[in-house]
Amino acid sequence: MEEKVLIFGHKNPDTDSICSSIIMQDLENKLGRNAKAVRIGKINKETKYVLDYLKLEEIPYVEKIEDGKEVILVDHNESTQSIENIENLKILKVIDHHTMNFKAPYQLYYRTEPVRMYCNSTI
Repeated sequence: MEEKVLIFGHKNPDTDSICSSIIMQDLENKLGRNAKAVRIGKINKETKYVLDYLKLEEIPYVEKIEDGKEVILVDHNESTQSIENIENLKILKVIDHHTMNFKAPYQLYYRTEPVRMYCNSTI
């Protein structure tokens, strides 16, 4: 069986980092890739509340990813925000809304878009 591509956000995962990983897992699997959302940090209280409210399970925590593993990054693109050995992983895609601060020695899919939700208290 094909090895799973791991999808993860930054090491201090907030709600958009965790939910982006879950959504990207769903999309990648529907596109035919064997993918699995994981987290590289502890889930905060807000995210736990959202997952409980939506009746979603927490995605598994991974402390280490073996060198050469194929991964997709969501909600981050800086090595200081990522897993310790990020420079030794094969990054297939980066999906992010932050300023690009990333270098890769090979071509990869990179998409950044300033997507934001605004709240208007008068509505």
